[in-house]
Amino acid sequence: MSVTFSLAFIAGLVSFLSPCCLPLVPAYIGYMGGRLTNTVAAQVGGAAVMTRPTLASRFTTFTHGLAFVLGFSVVFVSIGLLTTAFISVVGRGSVSVITDIISRAGGLLIIFFGLNFMGLLPRFFRYLLKEQTIISTPVTGVVFGAAMALLLLWALIDWLIALPFITMLVLWLVLGGAFTRPQTFWTNTLNRLQMLWFADTRKEMVAGGHQNYLSSFVMGIVFSAGWTPCIGPIYGSILTMAATGGSASEAGAMLAAYSLGLGIPFLAAALLLDSAQSFLRKLQRHIHKIELVSGAFLVLIGVLVATGNLQRLSQNFAVTFSDFSYNLEDCVVKVSSGELAFGQIIDCVNGNLPAETSAAPVVEAPSITDLAAAPGITDLAGSGEIGLEVGKIAPDFQTVDEDGEPFRLSDHRGEVVLLNFWATWCGPCRVEMPEFEAAYQANKDRGFVIVGVNNGETPQAVTAFRADQRVTFPLVMDESFAISDEYVVQQFPTTYVIGRDGTVLARNYGALTAEQIAQFVDSALAS
Repeated sequence: MSVTFSLAFIAGLVSFLSPCCLPLVPAYIGYMGGRLTNTVAAQVGGAAVMTRPTLASRFTTFTHGLAFVLGFSVVFVSIGLLTTAFISVVGRGSVSVITDIISRAGGLLIIFFGLNFMGLLPRFFRYLLKEQTIISTPVTGVVFGAAMALLLLWALIDWLIALPFITMLVLWLVLGGAFTRPQTFWTNTLNRLQMLWFADTRKEMVAGGHQNYLSSFVMGIVFSAGWTPCIGPIYGSILTMAATGGSASEAGAMLAAYSLGLGIPFLAAALLLDSAQSFLRKLQRHIHKIELVSGAFLVLIGVLVATGNLQRLSQNFAVTFSDFSYNLEDCVVKVSSGELAFGQIIDCVNGNLPAETSAAPVVEAPSITDLAAAPGITDLAGSGEIGLEVGKIAPDFQTVDEDGEPFRLSDHRGEVVLLNFWATWCGPCRVEMPEFEAAYQANKDRGFVIVGVNNGETPQAVTAFRADQRVTFPLVMDESFAISDEYVVQQFPTTYVIGRDGTVLARNYGALTAEQIAQFVDSALAS
């Protein structure tokens, strides 16, 4: 089946139900809900007479939701292309560093938004302006500079990246007079912050005022960078097309269609939240308490995003519902493409269709010969250069399996290796495991091995997964994510086929069917 823009849009819409999207939902509700509460508080404080949401206020809320979706889409499409079509440009490990920086710095930004919504930051600034003794000493500049330098070092991960920003911070403090005229410097700085951060924010949030959508756009970027998507059938096909010489512009457009479909429920949620304004105005006596709760929730979300724990919480939840969400997307796509009748969708989701109907692959896997003929692939025999593109030597690594036994990839030279990156919480990963085991049993005596690299989980979790899935091929650990970073893995599952001489023969994103695995294995063993 060929992937079209309409199928990509439908797949994105359905994927909103995936547990892998769970990190975005509370974060989005927390930000938009806090923003809505702040809007109502501003209107109540300004003696606004509006008692129900107007068309203008609904449009404002909708466009803020749209800005969030656009910010999310920019990162979603960019990372999708950087880890596939442009993998040789960004370098191994670079994408994970970028996303980690956005998550950490963005998490801090969310915390500041939460403190602002709670009203704590303006109170703190007013306190500093009142207590002149605190801001009249050079020690304040030293303490502030040291604290900000530590935050920059943590948020930007690498001191080489943080050094220019720390240098600018020091120059600002020195040249601005933080050590020679501290009282004047901090008074002016705090007044500017109040004017820019709080006064303008209040004006923007009052219905009918001038709107600045940059904060909503940035929030979309932050939440997307801290999100690891599971790869459904259509999303995987798009990524594989981009990775195997397809048009990067076409793949980017399809990723944008997929992201737009995913964004529709978020826009609907924005309108539903807007309808809560009337209810909040009835509670205006308790509006400050509501501000405190919504702001505290946003602070919590910021801490979870900055530390990566929001994603871990969603992964734990995803284990229960991942198979259902993957099957739902697959079945809806098949109904949309005409492979199944609408009345068959329930049986399809429940797995009650005949095998020949339910097992139909979404897209045909490219053979090794097809990949060799793809644009930019000229040396299937291997150039000797280490890299992730087809024809280059796959990066070597050493680790241990769940029992602590050592494993090294280069020890399998002379064998065809199917290197699969997976996680227990990933639905598509669980779907393809039985097919991998069948292929391994059928071909292990022909010089073929499957190696499953687990994504950052514990040996106990991997042992339980092996017993549940009844797989016998090697499952190895990547608790520090070093191997995933080396192979630029941002989506799960991701699979590399490596030839007997260690060269990369193929890359695939998303779950593989039995037919696709057989084609990859037969082509690789024959090459």
